[in-house]
Amino acid sequence: MIFLHSGFRTASTWVWSRFRANTGTLSYYEVFNERLEDLTLQTALALNGQIWHSKHPPVKNYFEEFIPLIRNGRGIFLYQKSMSSDWFIPQGGMGGTLRQEEFLYCQLLVKYAEQTGKVPVLSATRSLGRVPALSRAIPGTHVLIYRNLFKQWCSFTEQGEIGNPYFLKTISLQLQAQSAPPEFAAILAEFPPASASARDENLFVCFVLLHLYLYSRARPACDLVMDIAAMATDPACTLEQQVLARHGLSVDLSGATDGMMFCQIDPTAHDRLHRLIDERGRALLNSAETAQGRDFGLEVLETFLTSYAAYTRDALTTA
Repeated sequence: MIFLHSGFRTASTWVWSRFRANTGTLSYYEVFNERLEDLTLQTALALNGQIWHSKHPPVKNYFEEFIPLIRNGRGIFLYQKSMSSDWFIPQGGMGGTLRQEEFLYCQLLVKYAEQTGKVPVLSATRSLGRVPALSRAIPGTHVLIYRNLFKQWCSFTEQGEIGNPYFLKTISLQLQAQSAPPEFAAILAEFPPASASARDENLFVCFVLLHLYLYSRARPACDLVMDIAAMATDPACTLEQQVLARHGLSVDLSGATDGMMFCQIDPTAHDRLHRLIDERGRALLNSAETAQGRDFGLEVLETFLTSYAAYTRDALTTA
């Protein structure tokens, strides 16, 4: 069993599509996606990256693998909509226990794939808050898909600017999830977003701090980190292939790209926000339970700050 964990707009759909191309896998797309609650055969066959400005690879549809699990014509067996955002954090926090409903649902997906003689691959853009719980409950190879946080924010920005605020809205939803750690409430109290806008400085800070917390707690529970930037510069994806080979799986991961979109945060606010994020981010990471998680979080933070500074410098130079 392979579980692909990621945030939104991290090239996770591209990674999933590469696993799906291997006919020895049954690769489920976004196993906690809220659309699964009322998925029908018609929508399963119709939903793909071409019907919205997704920039996803040209896959025929997203949810075909779920079709045999549709119950009574609508909705996936054992799936509950609460799994999408409300249960983003397990009971007891990120170190807590996966809810029984989530365990039974994921177990069903795994067992169905195994019954077909294929390797189960579960992808999720809504699993970062429950990676440790999932790795304990569902043994297998757990992969963390990571993309430079600043580039990820710029992709959120692009979507918001073309009229799709969905991804910007998920920031507050995840911070307000049931069983969220006290750090999440503290982030919202200090930096309350005024709106789901790519121009909202508080939302920007919330985005970064949320992901620093999640990555630093999720990393120790994962067997492999797929860094999209590193993969884009290593066409052979050497490390990734070596790890997958140890699990008897070969996946063509060539062709990764890591483009840059734009940021709408006022560039003149850079120095203040840079200092603020650096200070608050390091404080969050200092409380990480493991050195591995803390070190990975610091790497994420420093990569973000470097990219943010470079982008702002260019923006001010060309203004």
